[in-house]
Amino acid sequence: MVKYSTLSDNELSDLFKSGEDAAYTELYDRYHDSIYRFVRKYLRSSELSEDICQNVFLKLWEQRDNPVKILEFGAYLFTLAKRQAFDYLKRAATEETALGIILQNYQPNLNVVEDNQETRDYLNFIEGILNRLPEQTKTVFKLCRQQHKTYEEAAEILGISKHLVKKNMVRSMKVLKDAAESELGISLLVLLALLTNKP
Repeated sequence: MVKYSTLSDNELSDLFKSGEDAAYTELYDRYHDSIYRFVRKYLRSSELSEDICQNVFLKLWEQRDNPVKILEFGAYLFTLAKRQAFDYLKRAATEETALGIILQNYQPNLNVVEDNQETRDYLNFIEGILNRLPEQTKTVFKLCRQQHKTYEEAAEILGISKHLVKKNMVRSMKVLKDAAESELGISLLVLLALLTNKP
């Protein structure tokens, strides 16, 4: 019986590609913790880092039928992890920018004309979602996105750290993003387009 723990990464990779799932399990056990720690340096979040880590191993599983041989298995996994972490950071930055533009169009007491009911419905939707946020998160959101304060300015006004301001902004962005997807069936960027392209 093969003792997988004694095999090299490349030997395990070859066995995995030939259909031995136990070889994949050994690779997972061998690299999971180090990949997780590596990703966490970039994302600073245990939950997000674990998600990215799982995506890396899912990608590996999906490529098991790929005939291309991985020469440096460890380097390949870390490159994959770094790419996914950076892709997430770029996507998050894009969505936060989109959120800022949405809020430039968002005014709680906006008097929208009757024939623009759809826009008013979307604005009311956003207002309702914001009202669900915890008080501190809502306050941070209003300071940064409605009063256009920097993270540093908001932190000084509230007497909290810049890191906590950013954490609250990320939370509010996630709540809006998830609500748009689950309740409206559209992405945050589509909601942005619907609001900014109205006559």
